[in-house]
Amino acid sequence: MNCEVKDDLVSQLIALNNKLNLLSPDLVHGDKERAEVQERRESLYAEIKHHRAKGHEGKPCPAARKAQASRSNRLGKRISA
Repeated sequence: MNCEVKDDLVSQLIALNNKLNLLSPDLVHGDKERAEVQERRESLYAEIKHHRAKGHEGKPCPAARKAQASRSNRLGKRISA
């Protein structure tokens, strides 16, 4: 199951991570740009976490539950191997 809200938030986070990686200290005259991107990145992490927990009318995101189950299955296979 896909969730457009979650997918959009994750896409924004990926774009910010890419931007942060490109803002090397040599290319930026000050730390202001890097700090702004980092602040937005932290905000997106919090927003994604909140959406996963209560983003659908106070209920957990179905896409997050599916992803978590998939991770648990992979982890279980690694442990039993």
